[in-house]
Formats: sequence, structure tokens, C-alpha cells
Amino acid sequence: MMSLSNRYHRPALLEEVLQLFHDVPSGRYLDVTLGGGGHTEAILDLRADLDVVALDRDEDAIEVSSKRLERFQERVCIVRSDMKSYVQAISVQEEAAGSFSAILADLGVSSHHFDEAARGFSFSGHTPLDMRMDKTDELSAIDVVNKYSQTQLIEVLKRGGDVQYAGRIAREVVEHRPIFFTDQLAQIVSDAIPKRALKGRLHPATTVFQAIRIEVNGEFEQLDALLTCSRSLLATSGMLIVISYHSGEDRMVKEFMRDATTDRCSCPPKLPCVCGKTKWAISITRNPLVPSAQEIKDNPRARSAKLRAMRKVELQEGSR
Repeated sequence: MMSLSNRYHRPALLEEVLQLFHDVPSGRYLDVTLGGGGHTEAILDLRADLDVVALDRDEDAIEVSSKRLERFQERVCIVRSDMKSYVQAISVQEEAAGSFSAILADLGVSSHHFDEAARGFSFSGHTPLDMRMDKTDELSAIDVVNKYSQTQLIEVLKRGGDVQYAGRIAREVVEHRPIFFTDQLAQIVSDAIPKRALKGRLHPATTVFQAIRIEVNGEFEQLDALLTCSRSLLATSGMLIVISYHSGEDRMVKEFMRDATTDRCSCPPKLPCVCGKTKWAISITRNPLVPSAQEIKDNPRARSAKLRAMRKVELQEGSR
């Protein structure tokens, strides 16, 4: 039987992340998506002057990464938490202000989540609908599929997956309730879509499962909290590095970094800024970094990855 550690894929855009970390200030950084520990292990090997606080809400990930990072001893502090809960809790603590030299987020799900059939992330087998990254959370995919109204389901599908025929799919889901298994839902989705639209590389249920997973785990809300708190948590010259795999997440990161790196202040000249739109960072990646053809060949699940990064700067007094 394959060990749990071997089922975590190697991290996406690792070389690009390491190149950025060459220029991260010494100190402690925050990894809000530890996963199997691949990024963190490589970063700690690269920089002996860095420590890490690493978060994950999945107990399997904590188990794997704890063993993987054991050799770094006191340089690693692993916390079981989702990123939203953690960053919101510490951002109100005065001593946490400016305490991290970098924040790294590798969004989405690990290969482990798809490969571990019982977790219900994949529609390739006959397994219970679940999709919870934290198995102690109350909301699961079964709840979304069976308890949300048709209107709510349409909103979920459009927001999280930009799903075509969202109305037809939501109607078929409601009509076929109760739905308990992944292959059952996948078949309902396939049957709801016109035959002429079934051509293509992706299974029609791919975006539907993605949208439900995003809803179950509150992934957009998690990212929004991280971005909002990043300014107070980053030290001057600290970096925010985000790898996203979903167009909605990438759009959130792009717009946030655009606002942070552009002076959009609307306050009267020569008066202190109170609108909160003053430039406080500089862009590092003018365009997102994406995997090379070789990386995609070696790790197909990295094909949609986009990395964006920026650096916090110290504003001159009176500057906008």
C-alpha cells in the first residue's frame, strides 16, 4: 500500500518560489497552506535564516508534514487551522504586526485529496460526497447537494465554477434528490447537459465538483481574509506570494495586488489619506508566473497554476 507521504504531489512552481525566497528578509515567514510540506521543506533547506509558522486544516496533511519537517526541529511551528481563522485572530494582536518576512499561499487542494477516494473530491469512483478539507467541519458536499435550494445551487455553480448550463444542472440535482455518491452526481450532471455540449477533454462534472468544493470549504472567503490581513502581518520588505488554480481566485489576487501597488488615493492633496487606497507595496510579478511545459508534463495538476507576488514597502511620511 502506498504511504500517505507518497500520495502528496510535489509542489507547483517550486523553482519559482525558491527564486523569490532568495530575496525574502531573514526572520519568520507564514505558510498558510502547508499540505505535504514540499514548499516549506525546500525553503528551509535554502535559507537557514528563516523559520516558519505553517498552517493546515487537514489532519492528514499535519501528520505527513510533521514527519517530513521533523529534522528542522524548532525552526518549524505547525498549527492546525484554516488560514482565515488564524490570520484574523493574530492580526488584532499588537505584537503580530509586521511579524512575517513573507506569506506563502498555495491555494486549491492537494493531489492527496483527489487520490484519497473516501474524501469525496473526485467523481472517478463510487464514494460518499464529502469534499471537506477539515473532516470536523459541519458542512459537506452532501449538505450542499441535498439541502441548498435550486437558486442557491445555481449561485454556487456560477460563482465557483463558471458552470455552463448551471440552471439545468441545478434543476436536475433537485429533482434527483437524495444524492449521496460522487458517481451518482457525476451522472446527473452528464445527463443534464445537451449531448452536443459533451465534446471536450474535461468531464462535464469537473467544474461542478470544483464549485461545490469551493462552497464547502469557503475558499473564496478564506483567500479574502488572507489578503485583507496581509498588510498588517507583513514586515517592511516582506513578500506576499500566492499560487492560485482557479480564475476567480486569481482575479481576487490580481485586483488586490493592483490596488496595493497603485496609488489610487482619492483624498484631498496635502491631507492625510483616509480612503485606504494608498500604495503600500510594489509588484514583483508584472505578469503571473506559470509552469513550464516540462513541469506540466511531470505534474499535469500544476497546469492551471498562476503565481503572483508583491513586496511591502515603507511609505515616506506624507506620501500617497
